[in-house]
Amino acid sequence: MKKWVVLTMIVAVMFILTGCGYQEGIRQPDRQSFIWFSGDTTEAVAIIDDNEPFRVVQAYYVDSDTGERVSKNGRTLYQIKPGRHVIIVKKNGEVVVHRDLIIGAGATKEVRVP
Repeated sequence: MKKWVVLTMIVAVMFILTGCGYQEGIRQPDRQSFIWFSGDTTEAVAIIDDNEPFRVVQAYYVDSDTGERVSKNGRTLYQIKPGRHVIIVKKNGEVVVHRDLIIGAGATKEVRVP
């Protein structure tokens, strides 16, 4: 009888020790969202939420046989946090796009440049 009491106490203590301080669940990083620019992005500069401006590029390569630009994956993705953002695109100093964009987690949105 004494052995059962001791064994029960040991098992109870093990349950308590393994349960204390343990974080349940799986931690997942925040899902990032993306934007991509389409249209005539030549000489285009984008500003997102009053951050540093950056030159908009499209992914392409020059075909060695024809010398023409060929789309490579069709787009270049820019990583952005989910939420509300103000997107401004300028060409030659003139604002050509001014959009308020709400983007969900894991989503990809297109910004068309005229």
